[in-house]
Amino acid sequence: MNPKMAALWPAYEQKMKAQGLSDAAIAAFKYNFSVLTSGQNTMIPESSISAVDSLPDYESLAVQPDPALLGSTVVVKLNGGLGTGMGLDQAKSLLEVTQGKSFLDLIALQCASMKETFQADVKFMLMNSFSTSEDTLRALSVYPELG
Repeated sequence: MNPKMAALWPAYEQKMKAQGLSDAAIAAFKYNFSVLTSGQNTMIPESSISAVDSLPDYESLAVQPDPALLGSTVVVKLNGGLGTGMGLDQAKSLLEVTQGKSFLDLIALQCASMKETFQADVKFMLMNSFSTSEDTLRALSVYPELG
């Protein structure tokens, strides 16, 4: 543990434990905090990135639809973070976007439609933060078909 981390970590750990955060959440934060306090450069210099020379046009690919592949597919959506900067006190995905439906509703309906249309067990996973998890679970409770 670097000296800066050693000096700061105990207070952060104590606060997280007092808030009842899981060991996994604390370990993830500790790792990221240790990288931050190490002073190590975590940026990827633009000079080290090169453009792709060419990509094939989708229309030129010989793609054969195979619904069986959906059984080994996971739909992953980033859902963490409150919209506090937008004056919200809930996940931004719960904003209504059309006809009384939120972003999260549209995503859930899309996944449910794939499951029904292709008779496949498409897995659906949200990457939540501790502050969006409760609202999200409540909103998704109307979609039991998601599992």
